[in-house]
Amino acid sequence: MLFSKLSVATAAAVVLAANAQSDGNPHGWDRSRRCDHTDYSPACGACEGYGGIPTGDANDEITLTTCEIVAQPKEIDPSTLIKPIWGSKWTVPRYYEVLIGPKNDPFCFQVIPSNSSEGDLCYKADYGAQYYDMEEAGSLAIELNAKSIVGNVTTSILHGGENFWIVNEYPWYAFGVHQCICTNVREGGAAGEEFMYPIMYNWTDQMSFIGRELIGIEYVDETRVLDHWAFGPHHAWSDPETGATIRMWQPYNGLQIFPNGTMADVPPPADKFVGPPDLCKAGGATFRIKCDDDGYPTGETSEEPQAELGRDADRAHQFVPGDDYRGDSFAEMSAVLNGWIDEMAVESRPCESFNVTELRQLQALLYLARDVRLDDIYQTNGDNRRIRHSMEQLEKDWAELDSSIEGHDEAHPIHAMHRDGHCHEAVMWYVHHLTKDVRELFAVTGIEIPMLSPKRHSCPTDATDGHAKVCQAYEEQVTCASCHSKTLAV
Repeated sequence: MLFSKLSVATAAAVVLAANAQSDGNPHGWDRSRRCDHTDYSPACGACEGYGGIPTGDANDEITLTTCEIVAQPKEIDPSTLIKPIWGSKWTVPRYYEVLIGPKNDPFCFQVIPSNSSEGDLCYKADYGAQYYDMEEAGSLAIELNAKSIVGNVTTSILHGGENFWIVNEYPWYAFGVHQCICTNVREGGAAGEEFMYPIMYNWTDQMSFIGRELIGIEYVDETRVLDHWAFGPHHAWSDPETGATIRMWQPYNGLQIFPNGTMADVPPPADKFVGPPDLCKAGGATFRIKCDDDGYPTGETSEEPQAELGRDADRAHQFVPGDDYRGDSFAEMSAVLNGWIDEMAVESRPCESFNVTELRQLQALLYLARDVRLDDIYQTNGDNRRIRHSMEQLEKDWAELDSSIEGHDEAHPIHAMHRDGHCHEAVMWYVHHLTKDVRELFAVTGIEIPMLSPKRHSCPTDATDGHAKVCQAYEEQVTCASCHSKTLAV
């Protein structure tokens, strides 16, 4: 279903993976980035395993925070130590995190922390508010904002008992479309395993004191003297005077910053814990996944079988479109296809009313919503409709094109060529890579697609290197002309 890969983007951010295992440190991270309290020899000490803001798997793909040893454990009277306090009922109006987990999709939407650091990992930064009540509601509520390749996604999470609800609000081009996922969190994410409930406030009781440190606090630009505690790969830093938990780091789960700790200064509003959310009930969100009519999880443990492709598969196998979809020139072809776009239920507007950023965000959304079975047909047949690069490669190519264009005046024709190529490619993806039911979903959401530009751009003989790169990309993007135009593209 459309957007299904966004289902649990932040779900595991609120579940402590306490049963972490020794995985051999496959990425070769040094003792600044990773130093587990168990299975490390020599044992992890002060100003080790403190981490920072990570961006990639390589050992140097991290901005380490600063750390200076203030006192070793033997220098402090143990009776004066206060273990990190999580609190049983509190509000954190602003916190920051980098969520880390196995890479399951090219956009790193589905970032679920794991008990192993093996394989390629995703690093997803977000921020928001948390509300926690284990005295009465027995629930944790989170409101998040996260930047992504498809724009800003606002997420609300409610974990009450065994039930877990995720409500996503999509970016501007999705016109306020909401999605609700109703699910249960299970140990290790495996069907049949025990349910996982909101983390208990006494989870820090099992942590051991590592040392007192002068440590940099990311995102708030502060350096503070905090006590360093650890349990397995989990590290926490707390205020020596109050026990307030300020900073947490787990090298393959993430970084969390609570500027003022997680204590009971501000009680959480009771309405934050009301479930199921209205958007998860029948008649609520446009997209409801694994929710019954009352908004509770249906208990499904696997995706529903995919529907047959039917007519979409027939079109995918058809190399040459019918005459009603063809024109005698590039301009006529564009006019004919724009006529068909006008007849579609989906909203559309002229290509020139879009900018390149908007078109790329739309393409990223289309890439997520596509049915890979259609692309399998195109790839097998060597069809021009095939998606020629992974989204990761497309991102790299787009960045290179942006760099090539930077030196050209705004009035230079390279900019129009750049934009128009994206319009053609976006329309092709919409028409030939989405199934009929998904196109219908797009239509009811108000998402807009571009019309085709009638202008056939050509590359001048004196083109700069940058212009030539845009020309090459444009030729790949307007491949529709090879079938929909009755004359060969030149």
